[in-house]
This record gives sequence, structure tokens and C-alpha cells, in this order.
Amino acid sequence: MQATHQVSINDQLMLPYPVYSRLDTRLLPVSELIDASPEYSGEGVTIAFLDSGFYPHADLTEPENRILAYVDATGERPVERELTQRLHPSNWHGLMTSSVAAGNGTMSDHLYRGIAYRARLVLVKTGNPEGRGIREKDIERGLSWVIANRQRFHIRVVNISLGGDFPPNGKLTRLDGLVEEAVASGMVVVAAAGNDGAERLVSPASAPSAITVGGLDTLNSYDSRIWRMYSSNYGRVYRSYAKPELVAPAKWLAAPMLPNTNVHNEGMLLWRLDGVLEHLQRQSNLSGNSPNHLDIVRRKVRKRMIEQKFIHPHYQHVDGTSMAAPVVSAVAALMLEANPGLTPQQVKRILVRTAVPLRGLPAERRGAGLVNAGRAINAARRALRGILNVLPLSPHIEKYQISFYYFDPTNLARRVALIGDFNGWDPEGYELRTRSQGLWQITIPYLPKGCYHYKFLVDDTWIHDRENPHRQRDGYGGFNSILDVSR
Repeated sequence: MQATHQVSINDQLMLPYPVYSRLDTRLLPVSELIDASPEYSGEGVTIAFLDSGFYPHADLTEPENRILAYVDATGERPVERELTQRLHPSNWHGLMTSSVAAGNGTMSDHLYRGIAYRARLVLVKTGNPEGRGIREKDIERGLSWVIANRQRFHIRVVNISLGGDFPPNGKLTRLDGLVEEAVASGMVVVAAAGNDGAERLVSPASAPSAITVGGLDTLNSYDSRIWRMYSSNYGRVYRSYAKPELVAPAKWLAAPMLPNTNVHNEGMLLWRLDGVLEHLQRQSNLSGNSPNHLDIVRRKVRKRMIEQKFIHPHYQHVDGTSMAAPVVSAVAALMLEANPGLTPQQVKRILVRTAVPLRGLPAERRGAGLVNAGRAINAARRALRGILNVLPLSPHIEKYQISFYYFDPTNLARRVALIGDFNGWDPEGYELRTRSQGLWQITIPYLPKGCYHYKFLVDDTWIHDRENPHRQRDGYGGFNSILDVSR
């Protein structure tokens, strides 16, 4: 259950992230924080990533290789190459961004998977071989290649977790212009705002048509009362347009470590050592003789794991608007999976309109609020050419009746029922009927005034109403949807 006032108990448990109850010691999946529906996975959508380097990690290549192309754009002419397992420090950043968006969590038994975990990827290495850092002309070269090859790889989303040289000071830079061209050609462009916490934006985050993403620190909690802003950049750009448009979680995000590096090897060693020490402690406790030195050694091991952000033998938690941007890119991919007919302008409008307001946090830094995948997908399905174009949101309350809708894009559900405290959580007599392929509906008489909790029973699985933004933790790792009936 969610505490009334959450206080971290990390000093007791020594975990690499904040936790507030011994009953729930997880690193919360970002998909849950932004209400991303597991029925969508970015399948059929290609995301291009511009970054300093990449690695063919198992989370991207197994059981099938979803990397369509790797392009080295660090020279004068971008060159398509084979993405090898050659290790280089510059590969770390791109591995993180691509995995936060589209990793399938293979190395964690799918525990730490990205939101668009079936999306296809085009990886564009940008920068320069002299190691002078990322400059605008280098990003321009990579983005120009993406624009030229958009149709070839069916690229719908471009993620740029890089920044240019200097603030444009209200002008439109050449890179900003390329972003405008990319959007006009049919691609959603998402850019990281930057991490200085300053009123300062550089290209491509300053491009008017880019979706510029700021950061939110959720403190690994569902309790929005303790959320705070990440130190991301903000400001007004060309024609006084305010940015960022919205924010996404920018801290406590799971991402794979670059394999076979010193950091990865240390992580695997410490996790094994911690497991051995835990076993020895358990055996000692059973014998009634728990030596103090075991606790001391284990706390030292845990302290190092916290310092290195190790959450798994193969994963760390990462932070920055560089990681918040891929969250939004992944949500855009889910929206385009739900409604391929959406234009980039529609995607941006929907994301802004459906963001969750963050009252009490600085307006100039939060934009429209926290990205919400559930609301965005619902709106995408109801946009022009969407499968639910004329259908109201669930629950739809009318004068004498209330209608509930459940949509299964996989069309695999065999039985769907409505259960809640208004019917004793008994599905008998509350079965939904199919209206069309994948769409289920039930209409019940108007209920007495009150606040009700409910879910859908889909075959043998309890699922909250993903079209209803009002929900509450159910105490079992899920949510109850809330129906407020007032006369």
C-alpha cells in the first residue's frame, strides 16, 4: 500500500535506489510510472537514435536482431558499417539511450525492458574521430543521413540525446532547420533538454517542432507528492516558444552496462559476493551464531554497489534528460503502433494534451507535465483514422447508464468481465460483449452516488482500466481504477 507520507528506509536495506516499504523493494519500471500498456510494444515502428556510439547488446539483438542499420557519421560522409562488439567508452551512452527506449530486457529475464521493446532501430554514430566532443555540424551530418534514408528504413521517430554548441538566442540555427525538415518529412523528433538546470537551451532542443523533454525525479515512488524536478534546462527559443514541452522520468532508470568492461565485471563480482555473504549470514543465524564481521563486510559491498548504481549483475540505474528523451520517443512509437496514420504534429499535440499536470513544480521547467503513455495511446486510437475514432473514453457516464470499454489490440482475449466493489468483485452477469475486432463493451445502470474501485477480468488476469487515468495502488503490485459517480 502507498504510505501517507513516504520516508525512504534505504539506511536499513542498503539498496541502490529509494524504497519506502519492506514489502516493495523494486526499482519501479518506468512503464508503470507513465502507465504504458503492455499490449503495445512499438512493433512495426522504427526509431533512429543519434548518439556518440552504440553496442549490439543482447537486449537489442536477441532473440532477433532489431538493429536495421548502423551508420558511422563521424567522418565527412556517413558510412553504413557492421556494428561490432568492439568496446569503446563512447559506446556506453548510445547503449543506454537505445535500451531505455527499446531494450527487451533479455539479460534480466525481461525485468528491465524498455517501453518500445519490439521497435526496430537505426543507430547513427555522430561526433568526430578526434574526440573533440559533439558539435552541431556533427549532429547535422547524422540527421541529414536520417532524412535521406527515412523511407528506406521506414523511420517514424528520431531520438537525439545530444546537444549542440551554443544557445541560438532566439534565432533558428541550421540544425534547428534540419529538425524542422525532418518533422515536415513525417518523422517525430525528440530531443533532450540538457542537464545544467539552467535557462539555456541549445540545438536541437531549441528547434520549435522538436519535442523537447525535461526531467523529473520520481524518487522511485508512485507518490507524486514527493516528486521533484530533475536539474534539466529550460527557456524560450525561436519566436518565444517555451520549452520543454513536457517531462519524463530522468532518474532511477534501468539500463544495461557495456559488457565486459571493468564496470560490468565489478558489478557481476559484487552481486555474486553479496549473494555468498547473504547465504553465510542466513546459515549463521540458523545456528544461533551470527558473526558481526559478516554484516560489516556485506555493508561495505552494498555501499560500493550503491556508489556504482548496480541494480543487477548486468544493469545499472542511469539518469539525465538523455535518458528521459528515449522514454518519450518510445511512447511516440507506441502511439504510432496504435495509429500509424498520425502525423508528427498530431503526436506532439497529443503528448502535450495528455501529459499529467505537475502542480507545485516550476511551470517553466515542467512544461505540460509528465508524459502519460496510457492517455496518449487512448488519444491516438481516437484520432483521425484511429481504430476507436468515434468511441468515448472508458468509463463513459451518461444520465441513466455507464459504459465501459476494453480494447485488446492482440485480439486474443476470450472472455472479459467487469468486477468491482459495486458488484462484490463477482463477474457473474457482468461479462462484456465484443463490438468489433478486439473491442469489448458493457453498459450498466447508473450507480448510486459514490466512489467505486473496479477492474477488468480478462480471461484469468485482473487488469485496471487503462483508459481511466484515475487509479490507486491495490496493495498487490497493481492498480484499481476509480469510478467517481456524483449527481
